[in-house]
Amino acid sequence: MSDDGFANEEERPAKRTRSKTQVKTARRVGSNVFAKLGMLALIAFIVAGMLTWVIAFSIEELPGIKTFIGRRNYSDLLFFIFLVAFVLVLSTSAWAFLSKEELTGQVHVKKFQRQEKQLWNQALAPPKLTPAQQAALERQKQRRLEEEQRLLAEQDGEAPSLDDVLAASLDMNPTVAGPAMPAARTAFTPQAEKQKASLMGFISRGLEGVMQKRPKLDTFNKFGVNLYIAGAADALSQASNLSEAEGNAIFIDSVGILGTKPDQAQKFIDGMHEYLGNPKYMSMIESGREAMTAQMSGDGSAAKRLERALDSWNVRKDDSGSNSSTIAVMFTDIVGSTNMTQTHGDAAAQEVVRRHNRIVRAALTSYSGREVKHTGDGIMASFANVANAVEAGIFIQRKVNAENVGSKIPLGLKIGINAGEPIVEDDDLFGTTVQLSARICDKASNYQILVSETVKGICQGKALSFIARGTREMKGFKEPIPLYEAVWQQNQSAAA
Repeated sequence: MSDDGFANEEERPAKRTRSKTQVKTARRVGSNVFAKLGMLALIAFIVAGMLTWVIAFSIEELPGIKTFIGRRNYSDLLFFIFLVAFVLVLSTSAWAFLSKEELTGQVHVKKFQRQEKQLWNQALAPPKLTPAQQAALERQKQRRLEEEQRLLAEQDGEAPSLDDVLAASLDMNPTVAGPAMPAARTAFTPQAEKQKASLMGFISRGLEGVMQKRPKLDTFNKFGVNLYIAGAADALSQASNLSEAEGNAIFIDSVGILGTKPDQAQKFIDGMHEYLGNPKYMSMIESGREAMTAQMSGDGSAAKRLERALDSWNVRKDDSGSNSSTIAVMFTDIVGSTNMTQTHGDAAAQEVVRRHNRIVRAALTSYSGREVKHTGDGIMASFANVANAVEAGIFIQRKVNAENVGSKIPLGLKIGINAGEPIVEDDDLFGTTVQLSARICDKASNYQILVSETVKGICQGKALSFIARGTREMKGFKEPIPLYEAVWQQNQSAAA
């Protein structure tokens, strides 16, 4: 392979040809404009010359006028007439026969923009695979499929009934009489042992409500329960200040009652960051986290939420939202991310970003939003239902506020929301609607949700409250933009 970055020799000439074609096209556009101007100048020259000749001939037939003008001024007068006629004819013909884009040079700007967009699309396009690479990829997919089918067959034969699962969970719960609990693989502190027993009881009570609908857990639902338990274990570990090793060990023991082996549970933990990026997986993790948080707050029926979580896990949600072409665009932005990195280091700052991603993606799942892209310090998302966007923003800020309690590095977040009809292209959004949403997010303060007047108007009649925050100057917008703050705290007074 050569050092120029091309995959093979056949690809290189094609790219050169495209580059030459773009240059020739740009030159042709410029040449067309100059050719038109040249023709118009020639016509103006001929018309001005003919007009000057007619006037000169007329003066020759009238000696009195020629004498009045004088021989010295006669030539200057004819030149002046020719010049004025040439300028008038050229300007009027150019205005009539050339477009506004050609006169202002915008045709070159638009052509350049199209070329730049084409080049970006080419740069971001996935690499073309050779036939040998394509064949290798197909073989790899086939091997993975065969391995997955083998594992599913093995797990289907080993999947325990819920009666067995409940019995195992009761055996591991010291509050219920049963066989002695097997020796733990990790030396837990008394606090960790207590939390482990609490999680086992939480799981057993949750599975009691699932028995009637699902007497046997298939692989898909076992994975969903594992995600649910992961969220519950994480909430329990954070509330009890357990170490990461203790939290992982508690999780491994907990999912073991579902037939998940320790090595499989460890692989599950290793892939947790990938699961957090999947909205469906994230929703199940958050359901477990919220249920455990509710139980620790005194809700005795919180464990029963597993049944509802599994119902949602088995339903394919339609995120079409509304039939309206108006959609909401939301931007989130982590406040002080650069200073956070300098103060606490890359690892701690990245952990805050992950916390932000988890909370925002959980909100998108719950309120039928779609993640458009990650901006590095935030997320750009869209909602078919405008009110859902505001409710998602409220959910996010309340969740951030709750998790910041006792956190060593609090997450600061601001949100901006606008609604309109953006341009949709290549799974991305463009246009004034998107630009204004980003500007609104920039104007927001920490822990604040700012929305445009359009969003507030669409949300009239909904159980949402807003506070008028005046108008702000926005870069790229001529007139000041009225802004409103969505109320998400109890001590905020809503606008009338």
